[in-house]
Amino acid sequence: MEIAQFDRSKTWTVEDYLQLEEGLLAQLIEGTLVMSPAPTLNHQRVVRRIYDMLRDVTTSGELVFSPIDLYIDDLTVLQPDLVFVADDQKEILVPKGIEGAPYLVIEVLSPSNSFIDRNTKKKLYLDFGVKEYWMVDPANRTLEAYTPDSLDTPHLYLIDSGSVTSSIFPDRSFEFANVFKYD
Repeated sequence: MEIAQFDRSKTWTVEDYLQLEEGLLAQLIEGTLVMSPAPTLNHQRVVRRIYDMLRDVTTSGELVFSPIDLYIDDLTVLQPDLVFVADDQKEILVPKGIEGAPYLVIEVLSPSNSFIDRNTKKKLYLDFGVKEYWMVDPANRTLEAYTPDSLDTPHLYLIDSGSVTSSIFPDRSFEFANVFKYD
């Protein structure tokens, strides 16, 4: 068995990233290759529940699961947990992933990625043109919804907050508590 070795002293590019083995849990963040362990079962359940609820809300576009590469620039490729691409922007869906800013990006926090998702990735997504960025925190049972106008002041949903609405789908909503009810 061969053990993968990565040169951490160099600045990685998208070209370098594309040479990695398919299916590797890695992201390229501002020229640094960042590896992650596989998500936990709880993490995947939360992602599935959000997908299930948004599937009924998002009738004018496509929801895409991770792992999917979202190309930000020549030094950054992120893998959000869920992405919503509206019908009027389908051209950003390309065979290798997503090239362009989707309307909505959702990250479910894990202990291994919390700092990066809360800081680096939030700024990258919103600067890139994502219209809304959600951070779902299973440990605290919260959802923080950010827009480019609210980079430091999210709309905060707590477990007992009731319905989640979005600027992307203002006339649709789902019950936030259902995100944490597992079958």
